Order: sequence, then C-alpha cells, then structure tokens
Amino acid sequence: MFSGDVGFNPFGKTNDGYEQLTQGLGKKFLDSFGHKHHTFCYNGNPRKKISSMNHTNSLNQSYSANRDNGADAYFYVNGARKVYLIEEFGCCFCDMDAGRDENGSYFKPSVVMEKKKEFLKKINEFPIAPSWVVDTRNGYQCYWLLDDMSKKMVGKNKTFWNGLQKKLVNYFGGDPRAIRANQIYRVPYTWWRKGWENKASYMTSILPGSTGNKVSVLDLKSALTGQPATLNIIPEHCSDEWYKGYAKAYKAADENGVPVSANVAQEILKDMKADARNVQTVMMESIPVMNTNVSSGSVPTKCCNTNVPSNTDELDETETDGVAGVLSEMDALDDTDLNPDTQQTFLLKKVVEFLNQASTPLYFSKNQFLSRCAKELANEISDKFCIG
Repeated sequence: MFSGDVGFNPFGKTNDGYEQLTQGLGKKFLDSFGHKHHTFCYNGNPRKKISSMNHTNSLNQSYSANRDNGADAYFYVNGARKVYLIEEFGCCFCDMDAGRDENGSYFKPSVVMEKKKEFLKKINEFPIAPSWVVDTRNGYQCYWLLDDMSKKMVGKNKTFWNGLQKKLVNYFGGDPRAIRANQIYRVPYTWWRKGWENKASYMTSILPGSTGNKVSVLDLKSALTGQPATLNIIPEHCSDEWYKGYAKAYKAADENGVPVSANVAQEILKDMKADARNVQTVMMESIPVMNTNVSSGSVPTKCCNTNVPSNTDELDETETDGVAGVLSEMDALDDTDLNPDTQQTFLLKKVVEFLNQASTPLYFSKNQFLSRCAKELANEISDKFCIG
C-alpha cells in the first residue's frame, strides 16, 4: 500500500534531495530502469518548459540547474530523446495531474491534497501495484517496470505499448498528452518550479510503499481489460499543451513588445477546450448511427450505445452466425495467445481501422446489424490486443 505521507514538508525551503539522488532511494529509482545512461533535461527559461530544453547525461548538471537556477529537471523515461533510438519499451507510466481551475490557475495545495487522495485510492485499488510512485506538487507519476520476460515480449512494439499507455490513462484519468514513447517525467528529489506563476517551489519525492518491483505485462494487460485503447482528451490535464500555449503567448509578447495579458492562463484553457471539442466532434462523426427507430424522412441521430436493438430481418442465418462466430472466437482467446509481434500488431491495427471505417457505410446501406458488429469487433480487438 502506498502512503501519501512523504515524511517531510515538501514546501520547506531548506530541502535538498542530492543525497537521495546520488546514494539513496532516488539513485535506486534511476538505476531500476536499466538504461546504459540516462538522458536528463532542464529548461533554460522556466516559463518555457518545452521550447528551451537543455539536454545532458549529467545528473549533477540538471540537478544544479534545478537547485540554483530555478529550472525544472526531467529525464526521458524510455532512455532516449528520439523514438528510433529507444532500445526497448521496458516501462509503462501514467501522470495523474490535479489540473487547473476554470481560470487556468493551479489549485491551492488544500484542493490538490483532496484530489491526491482520490488518485491514491485508485492506485492502491489497482490490481497491479506500480513499481514507483513519485509525488509532485500537483499529483503523482506512476511507473510499472516490466520484468525481463515482458521486455522480450514487448521489445520495440510501439503499437502494443501505446495501447497499454492509453488504457492506463483512461483507467486513472491521467494526462493523455504525457504518455509518448520519448516522454519526459520529473526527476524525483528535485524541485517543482513555477516561480513565473507565483507558486511556491515543491520538493518532489518517492512515495512510501514504492518497491521498484517489476511486473508482468500479461498481468498489467489483464488488469486493464475493458479499458478503451483510445483517448479521451481532458484539456485541464494536458500539461504539455498548456506549456505550448504559454510559450506561444510569451513569444508573441517578446516579438511585439506588448506585455502578456493578465488573463492569458484563462485564454489558453479556453483554446485547449475548443481544440478538444473539435477532436470529439470528429470522433463522433466517425461513430455509426445505432438508432434504428427512425421514421422515413427524418434525420438519424448519432449514438455510441451499441446495445440498442437492431433490425436484423435483412440478414440470413449464415451472416448472423458468421459474425457471432468471430465474436465467440475472440472470447475464447486467453492471455497466452498474446504475441505482440510488430507485424501482427501492425496488421491488427489495420483491421481495427478498417472495421471502424466500414461501420458507417454499413449502417447507411441498411446493414445496421453488421455495422454494430463491425464496431464491437473493432473494440474487442482493440481491447484484447491493446490496439489504440
């Protein structure tokens, strides 16, 4: 069980995590990823998290920038800046962030603490305990280190690994923009810095209960059964998109000499929500109509409830049995059939894409039953084989 009590005041100005990083739990954390060397980064301009990164293999250099120059310190979870340089996917991770209020500001610590209690409850109830949970000012960052057999299975299969990442985000309500293959996360026992937003610094640390134990990818996948491998974008939780908005606002201010407006945070949040609505609209337009109780001449309504009864009068027994047989075969598969081979998952991804695309014309050609089955089969394959 993980405890939210880190054992010290993380807002204390005299905190120093150097000993933990070089000799203690922080060192054990970094070593547990098994990379030949870590790639660290820190922002040269603290208000621009994304666009001003300095990269180094030196922990001391990034730590000094964090301690002495007000920078945030990060590391590449999969060990490399570029996806093609990643040797293997040996870890899954999820960032649970309390987000921001309706004005685009960080919540007060008292509000964040309540949200952290909710996160911690989900973490402790999850069947597969994370190897590590890192406490940050605004939430938790969880890591599931894969055992040796799992690393051999997953290898460099980005499609399968992405499916697991998306399922974790959906289960925990995490940041959907913080699960990339070349994702950076905070180095524990460094300061969370947001002085440019007038926020007090916060010493990050590893939660009590973290063991560094490795997990089986089959167990992790089984625990996530039923979770969609597609993302629901929650703007308030998208930290990287947020910082891109800030970088854009400050770049414009630097170029035209006009100070950044006081309500820039609110405007960024507004733009992010608009973008999310556009994404959801596109997704909804690709979902087939399942309401078959439509009178002649009326406009069908889109619905994602696949349990609505369909008119199957136009289907003969052969067609019905064929679809039912495919679904039955899917149900019969167990986890021992999992073989996340790159070619296999690539083909399965193409099948999922085809089924999703075919479901809409099937509906409008009055094959509502086949349309629904195509969608259900796509969802089952996506869930079974972590195809996002």
